[in-house]
Amino acid sequence: MQHKKVIIVGGGLAGLYAAYRLEQQSIPYLLLEAQSRLGGRILGAQNKQNSGNFFDLGPTWVFPHQKKIQRLAKQLGISLFDHYATGDVLYQTSERQAPRQIASAGDLHLFKVKGGSQSLISALHNTINQDKILLEHELTKIERQANLWQLSVNHNGIKQTFSADELMLAMPPRIIAKYLINKQWVSSLLLKNLQKSQTWMAGQAKFVVTYTRPFWRGRGLSGQVFSQIGPMVEVHDASTDTNLNHGLFGFIGWPASRRDQITEQQLKDACLTQLVACFGTEAYDFSECYFKDWATDQFICTTNDRLEPSRHPEFTMANHLAELRPIKLHFIGSEFANMDPGYLEGAIDAVDLSTSHLYS
Repeated sequence: MQHKKVIIVGGGLAGLYAAYRLEQQSIPYLLLEAQSRLGGRILGAQNKQNSGNFFDLGPTWVFPHQKKIQRLAKQLGISLFDHYATGDVLYQTSERQAPRQIASAGDLHLFKVKGGSQSLISALHNTINQDKILLEHELTKIERQANLWQLSVNHNGIKQTFSADELMLAMPPRIIAKYLINKQWVSSLLLKNLQKSQTWMAGQAKFVVTYTRPFWRGRGLSGQVFSQIGPMVEVHDASTDTNLNHGLFGFIGWPASRRDQITEQQLKDACLTQLVACFGTEAYDFSECYFKDWATDQFICTTNDRLEPSRHPEFTMANHLAELRPIKLHFIGSEFANMDPGYLEGAIDAVDLSTSHLYS
């Protein structure tokens, strides 16, 4: 059995940022990630014309008030740029009529990560000792014995065990709850609150299509569409730099149950048809198109997340700190943040809260 002072479970933004903080404090740790890649809900489709750029299939925006993620990007040498929102907005209300064009995209002031949000993951990964990260190590059991955390992990069909003084779970609340059911060292209230807290955007899906030129901009359009028709309910400019690597992305409005009834190619075709209805035949002159259905990701989405209408996380961390700190258990996923839970900012905030109490 391998032992570490701290074990982090989950290699998304929160888990990698926690490792980054522990590296800075020279605290021994090990990070376990179930999948073959790092990033969690940050997932980028690589631009085939520019391999250093990734179109976001997960979170993409940084809001002006979110100072922690902005500060981290600066520390990592990553640039942010203004999301393109110059020009008119299209409103699609009927399949029989052309979309209405409304002057100006309004006050949509947002930032994006140059090269895509994947740049944050790559930069954090590069700050960490690679020997401290184990990919394809899926957690199967959590136990607590003799004041130590003991983890069972599946790696390529082989069971491995690890122990730690402190355990940091960079996982969604409902995923964590599955490992804590019938555990005598957690309260029923804690388990109940984990189970009712929805994972932000877990039941959603996203479509991205790339173009060699942003034809919508030349026509005075922002790329922004709001639709009552679908499959996309919102469309936005997906470019990964101010004047380079162009594309459009859309949030799919059809529920997971409806998406299950058609193939991925059929859904892509429906999204392209919708873009042609909004922007004209130039929308067919695309380079690549990508689709990610987060509702099919077992490490992100639960059955309840698939069935419920999307809502913001509801976990109040302050109500459980008195229970968690004595047993050195830390919830560091974005949903556990005091500020902006579910967002990139929330992941940073949740980790800051937990790392400030390590060994306290």
